[in-house]
Amino acid sequence: MKRLLAAPLALVLSVSAFAHNGMEHIMGTVTAITATSIDVKNPKDGKVTPVVTDAKTMWMRGKDMITAKDVHTGDRVAIHAKKVDGKFLAAEVEVGAATSAGHSH
Repeated sequence: MKRLLAAPLALVLSVSAFAHNGMEHIMGTVTAITATSIDVKNPKDGKVTPVVTDAKTMWMRGKDMITAKDVHTGDRVAIHAKKVDGKFLAAEVEVGAATSAGHSH
């Protein structure tokens, strides 16, 4: 039974990756950010995914271009990233609204 389910699932996943030009979506809440990386916690499983950023990474809030300095811990993000040398490299970081705990100091 597991084999019967695994084949269609693998096909769906490969089609999904192809449909996004090899990009993967990483969505969640920012847990840490530096000049060269952003860590994102998935709200469903709690897993934190590190993502490398570089000079080519585009930072967006809605239709507005922003910079990495405009992103804070607690912000919700959707990242379009590609696997490079075993790490995720962000092509685009889309920033949404911050969570209520995001900007408490």
